Amino acid sequence: MWNSRRSIVERTSAVPGHRRPIVPEWRTEPPGPRPPGRATIRGRVARLLVVPLAAILLLLGDLVIKEVDEYSAADGATATTELGMAAQGLVHQLQLERDLTALVLAGGARWRADLAGQRLRVDSARTALSGLRDAEGPGPEAVRTTVAQLEELGRLRVEVDAGRIGRQPAVQSYTDRIAALNRMDIGLDAPFPDPDPELRRGLAAMQALSDAKEATSAARGLLGAAHVRGVFEDGEQAGLAALFAVRRVALADADRYVSASVQDRLERAATGPDATAVTAAEQAVASGSPKGDPEGWLRVTTVLLDELAATQSLVADDIRARTDDLREEATVDLLGLGAVILLALIGALLLGRSATTGITRPLARLVSEADAAAVRRLPAAVARLQDGTGAEPPPPVVVSGNAGAEIRSVADALNRLQSSAYGLAAEQAVLRRNTVDSMANLGRRNQNLLRRQLSFITQLEREETDPAGLANLFELDHLATRMRRNAESLLVLVGEATPRSWSRPLPMSDVLRAAIAEVEDYRRVSLRRIDDAFTAGAYVADLAHMVAELVENGLTFSPPDFDVEVHGRWVDDGSYLIAVVDQGVGMSPEELARANARLSGAESFTVAPTKFLGHYVVGHLAAKLGVRVEICQSPVTGTTARVRLPARLLAPAPEPTTVTTATTTTFSIDAVQVPPPPGLVPPVTPVPPAADVTENGLVKRVRRAQRAAVPRQTPATRATAERPVPADIGATMTALRRGLRLGASDTRSDENGNPR
Repeated sequence: MWNSRRSIVERTSAVPGHRRPIVPEWRTEPPGPRPPGRATIRGRVARLLVVPLAAILLLLGDLVIKEVDEYSAADGATATTELGMAAQGLVHQLQLERDLTALVLAGGARWRADLAGQRLRVDSARTALSGLRDAEGPGPEAVRTTVAQLEELGRLRVEVDAGRIGRQPAVQSYTDRIAALNRMDIGLDAPFPDPDPELRRGLAAMQALSDAKEATSAARGLLGAAHVRGVFEDGEQAGLAALFAVRRVALADADRYVSASVQDRLERAATGPDATAVTAAEQAVASGSPKGDPEGWLRVTTVLLDELAATQSLVADDIRARTDDLREEATVDLLGLGAVILLALIGALLLGRSATTGITRPLARLVSEADAAAVRRLPAAVARLQDGTGAEPPPPVVVSGNAGAEIRSVADALNRLQSSAYGLAAEQAVLRRNTVDSMANLGRRNQNLLRRQLSFITQLEREETDPAGLANLFELDHLATRMRRNAESLLVLVGEATPRSWSRPLPMSDVLRAAIAEVEDYRRVSLRRIDDAFTAGAYVADLAHMVAELVENGLTFSPPDFDVEVHGRWVDDGSYLIAVVDQGVGMSPEELARANARLSGAESFTVAPTKFLGHYVVGHLAAKLGVRVEICQSPVTGTTARVRLPARLLAPAPEPTTVTTATTTTFSIDAVQVPPPPGLVPPVTPVPPAADVTENGLVKRVRRAQRAAVPRQTPATRATAERPVPADIGATMTALRRGLRLGASDTRSDENGNPR
């Protein structure tokens, strides 16, 4: 009522001589299913951040892809530079083989040995290039094609050695292969998404040096062959002039593109003694003189070409250094972008967390305050209200000072709800107390009236001399006794204590007989094995009441032609076990569990059907006495109610006490089973079956059909018949009644109920 997560279970607990109001017991129900993540505030904030965060990540991702491409290009440029230098090394060796071939074909047979050695160096350089290409991967298509063309170099050499090819065709064949290697596209022209100027300059310097070397090498072969022959052939002088011009232009371009660290080396190569000799040869060619020393020319140009190759290696080193720098820059950029992305993610998460925390944390505090109010403060205030110890309402729900207006409005709504709940609880508490007091007052009135009625019936029984009338009075007395038990059950349920008590211990058999005397169909109850034991007088009434409820429950759910058996025996642990066994329809496991829950006091009688009130009466009495009561299936059919009495409810046997009348009859419950001495009662007319007693010593009622079969004596007949002495009949019936009353009147109290 006050909180959807709580329920009120009312429980009554009573202490002898003291009544406590019914106080609600608060039980926490399991929380409902947690809403899915997308239905929470965190889920909604996360969805709000997804779109901008995704856009940022896309932009940063594009930058990352670009930097990855640059890193890959820089890393690939390093390997490509190695491949290019290997190709230039092959070109350098192939140029010398071409020039030596030109000298041999021009008639210089003395260079054949040098040519053979140079061919081996060319093959070695070619093998190195092929291996480097395979190690670096497939490579561009141009690299594969150019390297494949070198496979035909062997056939060219065979033709040269056999003299089947002229000098100019052979030189042209070498020149074509060298040009292919120099112009081979190895991927260094555009290695980066954004071309690097410094790298571009290095590549241009490499190309210019390659052109200068090729022009110098071609002039070496052409002029050397002319020196061997001693004369220029047609076009050779013009060709040499063109080659020298190309050399000068290429060296000028290289000087413009190389770095400062390489410029000194290039200047030495371009202005050294060997370069001066080449310049002098150029001037001699221009004058038309083919005279010269071929060996000297070969040596000078070879040294100059080696200088240019060394300069080219320095340029390649600069290119490698630049690609390494570019790779490091790409690495730094990648790390920076990664850090930016990580910071963006962390920032987005922190912003989302801050946004959600700003909402959820005040809500969590508010929920905590609301739970504290619902679980502790409000129930405690209601309990004080129920107990009458205070009427102070619970404190309001408090929120932090920095909470927003929305949180404060929710807190105000909770305070209004708590105030309304407390007001309703106060009204219910007053109504409940009034109801309990009314029920207790009504029960007391009924109990007093029934006590007076029983006293009056007892007086009538003493004065009645007619056996049939006395039997009717006995039945009326039995009905009044059952009514008194119902009134006392009402007092038990509302927490009142019965005033009936017993001052001395009573035998367990007497207590059980007293309990049986309070049920309607007591003739169907059989006392089986009852071990000798005594019950403390303070607990006799409550124990008899509890057993009577269990016995009546067994009678109600048993066939009319079957008896309910009551057993009592000692247990090894010093307790005493009372078993009420019926032969009824039995109970399912679920019904047994619910019944035992009622007997243990786990449920309130206000939430159960009225047919189970006996269970709650037994449960209250068991809780008051500290007795364990449970119902279980009987071995064959029906159920068995077990009442385990702790040792503190039992007492040692008292000293024998007898109370004698004028006829010296002993007043104990055992007197119910003992007929009066022969001399006290004269022979009388046989009493109809209505006057018989059961095997337990209780008077049997006579069915109306049987009564009709017994002819009632008219006043005239009764006057003429031989009648017993009234005083003797009164003494006998009084002894019987007192024995019955002895067991019935010292048993009753308050607290729990009946099974089934």
